[in-house]
Amino acid sequence: MGSTTMPEGFEVLHPSDVSSLRIPWDARYSRDEIAEIASSDPPLSLWNPRTGGYLIGGFWRHREDIANVVDIVGPAVSTELLEAFLIRCRQVGLKLAIVAEYSERRRESFYESGGMHLIEEIVVYELGRLPSASLARPGSPELIARVVDPETVDGFDELIRLDHRAFPWLWWNTPSEFENYASAPGVIIETLSTMDGKLVGYIGMTSLGSWGHLDRIAVDPDLQGQGFGRLLLDRSIQRLRSGGARRVALSTQASNTVSRALYESVGFRRSRNFDYRIYGTRLRDAG
Repeated sequence: MGSTTMPEGFEVLHPSDVSSLRIPWDARYSRDEIAEIASSDPPLSLWNPRTGGYLIGGFWRHREDIANVVDIVGPAVSTELLEAFLIRCRQVGLKLAIVAEYSERRRESFYESGGMHLIEEIVVYELGRLPSASLARPGSPELIARVVDPETVDGFDELIRLDHRAFPWLWWNTPSEFENYASAPGVIIETLSTMDGKLVGYIGMTSLGSWGHLDRIAVDPDLQGQGFGRLLLDRSIQRLRSGGARRVALSTQASNTVSRALYESVGFRRSRNFDYRIYGTRLRDAG
């Protein structure tokens, strides 16, 4: 299971400690932003008062069982910060600790030395020319689309049940994540059902002028393999196109060969410069 004793020289970073940090001029986060992240309960950020190095940690996608390294800063960043982070995550009983390489990449050996290993590769696609005609195949069933209004919806229970059946554990949404996502600028969530009212799936999109992002396509696992994924993808593209999008991007797991084949079949192409990796360590049984 690993040690649960914090190594000498490392301390939990509290908001009152942030004024003592040696924050470089090109840091991605200001003192106020670091203090806000460090105020999480339980606190997941660490620092070394002697070296000035610090690690900002938070919850992954509002998941209170998964911790994420937000940033690592220091005059001589070492794997000891990662090791201390894993110990802190064990102390508070989390299931998984990860680093998602959104904005900064290091050698794989850095993570391995700190006790983490590669758990997911994310590939990014972009569609530069949006089709005006429907992608649906002849004879495809008609679906009814309904916009999810976060102001009036009575919770996200139905979406969460579908979400957890359609996606791997790491990518499950929680009520807090749905609420946060639904309130973000440009976000549109729609459910799609058959004519007799059976929920087929849902889509989540971000529409910002000429740019659109397909955030989520979830199809009921019992209905997969029947062409519904293509119908939901078509609905998403047309919805973003009607909102002014000229290009659409999305991301998926490198191992998800079925989804990747679907995206490539309608014209999506890899944007390799934006691919990223997720390293992590399981701390206890994820269930």
